[in-house]
Amino acid sequence: MRQSTALRQKATRTAVKTPQRRSRRARRGPGTAGTHNLWKRRAFFLGLAAVLLCAFFLPLQIKTWMLQSELGQLQNKKQALLLQQQQIQQQIGYYSSDNYVEEAARQDLGLVKPGEDLVLPAAPGATKPMPKNNQTGIAGHYGD
Repeated sequence: MRQSTALRQKATRTAVKTPQRRSRRARRGPGTAGTHNLWKRRAFFLGLAAVLLCAFFLPLQIKTWMLQSELGQLQNKKQALLLQQQQIQQQIGYYSSDNYVEEAARQDLGLVKPGEDLVLPAAPGATKPMPKNNQTGIAGHYGD
């Protein structure tokens, strides 16, 4: 009988669990322990996926930023070159006009129109005497 009572007491201890003996996970209720681990795993894999995406796309984004910066610089250079081209076109137009041809003939070649007198400023030490064989004067010398 003694053994049967001892066995009975042992069976009752194992069959009935008291709330004091339960662990924290068991006190939360059924199925909560697995969900907590599941969320931890999901968060870990989502974080890992985010890090991998950054690792793959960050170099591409940096290259995009560098190319956009280079594009801006090239557009500024293009604007400067277009302005320079416009200035050169204006100079070509001026140099091909009759006003420039006349001005260049007067200043560089010393030519005058018929009926005008040529007046040259004298610079000290740089004046040359008139040629002795010229009898007609300055106007006749330039094709008058």
